[in-house]
Amino acid sequence: MEESGLPELLTALCGTEGWLLLRKLVEIDCDVNLTPQWFPFAIPDLSRWTGIAEERVGSLLENLETGEWIERANREMEVQTCRIVTPMKVPLNEAVIRRRLSGETAQGGRFVLRYFQDHGSMNTVEKVIYLYQMLFGARFSPRIVEDLEEIANTFDMAIIYDTFKEAFSKKVKSLAWIKSHLKMSVTTGQP
Repeated sequence: MEESGLPELLTALCGTEGWLLLRKLVEIDCDVNLTPQWFPFAIPDLSRWTGIAEERVGSLLENLETGEWIERANREMEVQTCRIVTPMKVPLNEAVIRRRLSGETAQGGRFVLRYFQDHGSMNTVEKVIYLYQMLFGARFSPRIVEDLEEIANTFDMAIIYDTFKEAFSKKVKSLAWIKSHLKMSVTTGQP
């Protein structure tokens, strides 16, 4: 996100605190969710973690929501829920972002930008590769791509997602673990 032009835009619209708050919300989302999903937070916690006064946090959340960078639910409750809107509106296009991420002379990585893409338009193989990248990172071999294609073509997407989500929650970093759990889900009928 740092290379998307969003820090400059949010700073111009809300001051540096706007960017700081959005980064903290993204950090929370990445800590608790394999893929962008709803997550809980409390304004006093955000205030403590960012050093921004609670009243200002509330105002900034409204600005981020009005700008369509976040959505919130349960606003009147002490613990609210939020999600980062995807695809996220950013000032720069994908090619410029990738060039900035990989250096001016490089071609740009073929990794997934967590909030940039519309994940609903991906085919099954792309979704499985996306899940892999969210769990393991952007680098993988041709053999891993073959394994991911096999997973996508063999198992139901809901079971695949649940298995990757379980691996994420257990902090498992093994494609072999995922493959064995997917195979077990077929034989036992449970993810």
